[in-house]
Amino acid sequence: MKSKLVYFFTLCLLSFSAFSVSAFAADSEHNSAKHQTVKGNWEIHHIAFPSTFIQPSVAKAVGVNRRNTNGLINVSILDTKQTPKKPLKLKLSGYAQNLVGQRKELTFKEVDEGDAVYYLAELAYSNQETFKIYVTLTDTNTGRVENIMFMQKMWVD
Repeated sequence: MKSKLVYFFTLCLLSFSAFSVSAFAADSEHNSAKHQTVKGNWEIHHIAFPSTFIQPSVAKAVGVNRRNTNGLINVSILDTKQTPKKPLKLKLSGYAQNLVGQRKELTFKEVDEGDAVYYLAELAYSNQETFKIYVTLTDTNTGRVENIMFMQKMWVD
């Protein structure tokens, strides 16, 4: 099941990237390069997408709600000092704030698939709602803390 989830999330991210290019073509703020942030040796991949992009069986397996007004924020971190790059296990916290200032706390759950580690948080939204998503990443072993922010417009499908 773990390898199926790795394959699925990779496929989901690729599918969403393709969807993003077509759906957000008119949105000048959208750029696929915004799905990655580098902080020192941390390569942080981040994306938000509708939970309906994943199959019901996968949603159940990772413990997320799948509905058309529920999004998923997916964050993964790779250590670039290692060859090949290895996933890092960190503590994540954060919040999403819409353009009128409403703040929604994010609770991240770790999905450890051995050769891949993902952090997922659910986010309820309205059609065409845009969020600034703030994530704090903490290495509890070293005390290192990094912050990222990215924006995402969400649609009800």
